[in-house]
Amino acid sequence: MSGPALEAVERPLTSRERELVLWLIEHGEYADPERLKSQLPSLSVRERCTCGCPTVYFAVDGVPVPRKGERLVSDYLALVEGADVGVMLFETDGLLSSLEVYSCAGSSEPFGLPEINSIHP
Repeated sequence: MSGPALEAVERPLTSRERELVLWLIEHGEYADPERLKSQLPSLSVRERCTCGCPTVYFAVDGVPVPRKGERLVSDYLALVEGADVGVMLFETDGLLSSLEVYSCAGSSEPFGLPEINSIHP
């Protein structure tokens, strides 16, 4: 079984992505959140999902972070245009690896990132 189709990109995080990643680090279960926070200035997007969700995969200092062995940092629900989405942040060997945002209803309609104030357990 193959995963989602990905598109290679090289860009900095948007301000909304950065804000969401920071919130997820601060409200996550990672033992050393300061280590993850310190990566934010050098974090960039190297791939994105093409299904219409805003899921992105990271590089730190321009080096892609492997996804094999990813571990969950934070896992929440949120609302986007009134619809429930899941929001998860992952790390691999202490490096931020991906931000996954998915439709809980399985919708294939494109959607954006949730607002911080809509995030809930």
